[in-house]
Amino acid sequence: MSAATTKTAPEAGTAGWTLLAMRLARVAGYRVGHALEELGMRTHEFAVLHYVRDAGPLSQQDLGRALRINPSNLVALLDALQADGLIVRARDPEDRRRHLVGLTADGRQRLQRARRAAEDAEQQLLSPLSPAERRAFVGVLERLATDACRPGSHRSGRC
Repeated sequence: MSAATTKTAPEAGTAGWTLLAMRLARVAGYRVGHALEELGMRTHEFAVLHYVRDAGPLSQQDLGRALRINPSNLVALLDALQADGLIVRARDPEDRRRHLVGLTADGRQRLQRARRAAEDAEQQLLSPLSPAERRAFVGVLERLATDACRPGSHRSGRC
């Protein structure tokens, strides 16, 4: 076999951090998605319940903008969550044209179970790191995500 046809493994550290981040995101998404699937939940449903819990009742439009979900996709997603009794949509008393999305008691309970499942998957993924390394890693991710996902930021992508 000639040197031209011999393939060697890439040298450590040459992949670039973005490739590593994408690989890790893919694995993390798969593991969390699988953990949620075992509870009968999809990642988009988890994201909606999580955001509504943190933000409180908010308009469908604000929710869609915050999670960067197309309005027609969001309506279908909210219809399913409402049919499952996990959210309520009520007319905004200040603007009757808008609906406010809030969690039900069942939605809060389901979210709590989903959060535990997601956290277990995350802990398994971070198991090679010490507790201090985990805190530092998550802190760096939070700073980067906060800056990159800031609404109106020229650096903002689909967050």
